[in-house]
Amino acid sequence: MRKAWFMWGLGALCYLTALFHRMSLSVAGLTAQERFSVDATGLAAFSVVQLVLYALLQVPVGAAADRFGPRRLLLAGMALMAAGSTVFALATAYPLAMTGRALIGAGDAFLFVNVLRLAHNWFPGRRYALVAALTGMIGGLGQLIATAPLAALLTGFGWTAAFLSAGVVTAVLLAVVGLLLRESPRGRVAPVVSGEPLRESLRHAWRNRGTRHAMWTHYTLMGTFVSFTAVLGQPYLVSAQGRSPAAAGGLLSVVVIGFVLVSTVAGQLASRRPDLRARLVAAAASVSALCWLVLVAVPGPLPQAVLAPVLFLIGAAGGVSMLAFDLARTANHGHRAGIASGVANMGGFCFAVVAELGVGILLDALVAHGVGAALAHRLAFGVVLVMAVAGTVRLFTLHGHAGASPERAEVLEPVG
Repeated sequence: MRKAWFMWGLGALCYLTALFHRMSLSVAGLTAQERFSVDATGLAAFSVVQLVLYALLQVPVGAAADRFGPRRLLLAGMALMAAGSTVFALATAYPLAMTGRALIGAGDAFLFVNVLRLAHNWFPGRRYALVAALTGMIGGLGQLIATAPLAALLTGFGWTAAFLSAGVVTAVLLAVVGLLLRESPRGRVAPVVSGEPLRESLRHAWRNRGTRHAMWTHYTLMGTFVSFTAVLGQPYLVSAQGRSPAAAGGLLSVVVIGFVLVSTVAGQLASRRPDLRARLVAAAASVSALCWLVLVAVPGPLPQAVLAPVLFLIGAAGGVSMLAFDLARTANHGHRAGIASGVANMGGFCFAVVAELGVGILLDALVAHGVGAALAHRLAFGVVLVMAVAGTVRLFTLHGHAGASPERAEVLEPVG
């Protein structure tokens, strides 16, 4: 079992790196606007392009994980992220910087599903929820590094040095993983062959109501978390809540700490009491929606004693989203596990793409019509609130199918 934890640890370090790269604009957003001379929509587009590529690649990567094993895909993802961070570090023009973020998004897409596949290969099923949650916790540490520590690095050494260092660290970890990682206790894993065509596997996984519940779990809980931490949070905290950029970086750390702490607790609880997963998800979605209502409806600046707990709870709800992958796994047969995880993982990032682009466009439009920056940011966050409420409603309608066995979950839901 010690070797299993070591192999998972290598994969988890790759995921930590991916989360750092994914969230590296969280404290660099205002600097990026100055460096590349872009407005709120242009800034949001960095994250949108990155997350669109991530979401589009989830199902193909999940299918590849089922058939080819995780090692080669993890290495490919790390190589793409190292290249993307290097390009982003050296870019002085917006199109080249966008290319760098696109490479990071494509590489990031290879990581999480394949770390889960690594866990599937090395651990018994009863530990899966815990290992998935611990993976999320390690990823959360990467996000934490992308808040105040990255802000200090940017201030002390500048844009190029900060992001170039990230690219070098990624390349070094790529070499270490290439040398040490093994796919399973048996070495190279044979492709998963079920006799079922890929299109049929995807159709069943997509129409399975248990998979749908898992996807909406990720959509609602991870989507709100990513929307705030990836790029929207710092400008909102500065403009709507009157915080300095440094204080905003500290508050973003509070969101990530909520994610890290609760993802671990939720995973441990789900491992011991799988019957509680759906109730945990429903409670987290309701709390998250209420927190977003506070951010939208209550004029700022909010007292620290109110704002910090609200942000912690948004992060905590994001931590509960890690249960989506255990819910998807238990609702599907083994040969569809990678595809089902990919479908679930699309949810939160599709949310974030729409939310970030919607907030950016609405914010620019409101400011252009003379609305003050503080009010404009609060109103623009209404996009996230509406989407969170819609996701919560959908979760409640699918509540009875959460994590159901494949035989019961495959009461197929019609497409459309």
